[in-house]
Amino acid sequence: MEEEMIFKKRWQLASSEQRARYNNLMSSNPTIDWTYKEKKNLLWLCQLDIDTFETFEVILNKVKHS
Repeated sequence: MEEEMIFKKRWQLASSEQRARYNNLMSSNPTIDWTYKEKKNLLWLCQLDIDTFETFEVILNKVKHS
């Protein structure tokens, strides 16, 4: 339950760009059952600059297809 509260707090503090990246990431991986700890970390990763974030998305796609 603590992880859920931390996630919700971070969500409130997230920028609209960060939220958009997060929502896009989540919608492109709908079959994954994310824990709140994972969601919290993904939201944090969405703060990264766009080049780093796009590299992260490429890595996730490779993992997803392997």
